[in-house]
Amino acid sequence: MKNIPIKLDGLSVFPEGSNNNLATGDITLPNLTPLTDTLSGASILGEVDLPSRGHYGSLELGIAWRTINKDSFDLASPDFKGLEIRGSFSEFDNTRSAVANRAIKIVVRGFSKGLDLGTLAQNAATGTTNTIEAIYLKIFIDGQAVFELDKFNYICRINGQDVLIDIRKALGLA
Repeated sequence: MKNIPIKLDGLSVFPEGSNNNLATGDITLPNLTPLTDTLSGASILGEVDLPSRGHYGSLELGIAWRTINKDSFDLASPDFKGLEIRGSFSEFDNTRSAVANRAIKIVVRGFSKGLDLGTLAQNAATGTTNTIEAIYLKIFIDGQAVFELDKFNYICRINGQDVLIDIRKALGLA
């Protein structure tokens, strides 16, 4: 039997290439929603919404802060941003009857889409939030790449499979 996922035990966020851990609240990861096209016509009963291989809608990453701070303004500048998000998940290992840990690392690169300063209320967090439009996303689980999407370089890899290699070859990009 597979391990049973329990929860995220720890989380850290770094500007890419730095060891300066950002003291954030929650991270809202992007939704991976494929773009689709409706197919209909002769020999088809009705319509079929087919995903476009490797093409995804907007990838918004949200970074929540407890208060308004300098780091939130660094991420709000118009410059290209890179972040490395690291976490540790706990899982129940059914074969050993013990809790095990699994590492996750997420590399995100993109541009600021805005900074919501939140609310100033006495004895409360502000709810300040940065929004980043990700153009590059790579996810590692226990050091193994499980997903990579590079929108400007026509790269989409899922569990090691390069799903756009034939398209890049046809376009003269590979």
